[in-house]
Formats: sequence, structure tokens, C-alpha cells
Amino acid sequence: MVDVIIANSAQILLGTVFGGVALAMLIESLSPLRAEPKAPLMRWLNNIILSAVGYTIIFSMAPLVSILIARVMGLENVGLLHRFEIGYIPSFILTLLCLEFVGYWLHRVSHSVPVLWRIHAVHHSDVEMDATTSLRHHPLEHVISALVFVPALIALGSDPLVLLGYNVIHAAVSALNHGNYSLGQSVDRVLRFLIVTPDFHRVHHSSEQRYTDSNHASKLPMFDYLFRTATKCTAEQQKTMPLGLTYFRERKYSRLDQLLLMPFLPKFANPTTEAR
Repeated sequence: MVDVIIANSAQILLGTVFGGVALAMLIESLSPLRAEPKAPLMRWLNNIILSAVGYTIIFSMAPLVSILIARVMGLENVGLLHRFEIGYIPSFILTLLCLEFVGYWLHRVSHSVPVLWRIHAVHHSDVEMDATTSLRHHPLEHVISALVFVPALIALGSDPLVLLGYNVIHAAVSALNHGNYSLGQSVDRVLRFLIVTPDFHRVHHSSEQRYTDSNHASKLPMFDYLFRTATKCTAEQQKTMPLGLTYFRERKYSRLDQLLLMPFLPKFANPTTEAR
């Protein structure tokens, strides 16, 4: 059974990604927090196609990465978790904590190093935030993430089933916490200490830099609280809070060609705008 699951891991992951987005879109259509601008269909479509380009590149790279790790580098059955037989649940918890820690700092660095910000800014260029925003990542960002996370995974030596579980949760939470809805003040007050909620993450997509450079966590807000990068705006404030960047706000920058070219566009040349 485990072998069947692992063999179909790509299909499971993609099903979670787009299934999560579909669920979040359903919820936000029933109870939207922010008024959706007119004609969002093209923005949705371009976000989805951009994601498809990114996943195509990543899944094309996967066999080569597997060969390099397992055959060329001879790193089969290495890593900390291979040294201890601690079971799936403890292994999953350790994998979750370690990869979230790495992801938190990669995200912070992506906001402070200009060349990385140019790439990550594609995600922040969405002037609204809804379920499809979770898909709006430049393909180069997927490649950079792989270059950072693969060494971490080798060091951990996580079981493929554990890793699949982590990726499924990551995809589901990412889709749901980008949704254009609020869980409600009382629910959010409790959950925001355990998991990244839409109201917690939406602050990160503010056009105001002091908010953009906060709430970096993707799933576990504990690292934002630990490193004092957590900030808060009420759901009422978030209804009208400007989102996106202070530049690249024209509708044309939501087109696929512009999203792919964005890291190389001259608008980044001005240091005052490069700092958001």
C-alpha cells in the first residue's frame, strides 16, 4: 500500500494543490472578506498557468535529482532520521519543524536579498489575495526552493511517505491561508498561534513594507513569534488594506508573459522601489 502511495505521489500532490485551491475558492465565493475587483477570471487563469509552468519544471527536474542523490552521490539511507527508528509520527513532527524553520529563513532572506526579492516579488505583485495567489510563484522560485530544501532533506533523511505527508499539508495550508475569507475573530485568535490563518498571512501581502516584512511563516506561526516578526491587523482593517506592491499594479502585470519577465524588468532598478 505504501509503495502504491509513493508511486502516485506526484498525482496526490497535484490533486491536493488544485483541490485545495478549489475548496478555498468555494469558501471565498460564499463569504468573501474583500470585494473582488471586476473581471478576475484572467488573473485567476494566469496564476494557474504560471503554477503549471513551475510544477512542470520541478517534476521534470525530479528524476535527475533522484539519480544524483541515490546513484551518483551514493547517499541512499543517510540522514539523521535513518539513524534512529522513531516511527512515522515523531519523524513527521521533526521533518515539519526542520523544514518550516528552513522555509521561514528562506522566506525572510527572499525579502532582503535584492536578486531573490526580484523573483519572490512575483508572488507579492498580486494586487488582491485569493486562493489563486498561492499558485503565483515564478518558476525560478521553485528552483531556488529545491536547491535549498534538497540538502536539508538529505541531512534529515526523511522517509518518502513522511515527506509526501509534509508536502500535502504544505499545499493544502498554502491554498487555504491565501483565501479571501476570514475564519472569524474568535477562531482566528486561537488558531493563529497554531497554524497560519488567512488573516495572519494576508498582513504579509500588504503594500506597506512594515507589514510585508512580517508574518513570514507558511504553516507554523511559531517561528514568527519566536523571532519577533509577527504582526497583526484586524479583519476589518484587512477589508480595505492595499495589497500587492507599490509598483507593478497595472492589470497587464498579471499576464503570464509579464509574470515570467517580471524579475528582469527595469522597475526594480530604482533602489527605493526595490525595497518595496
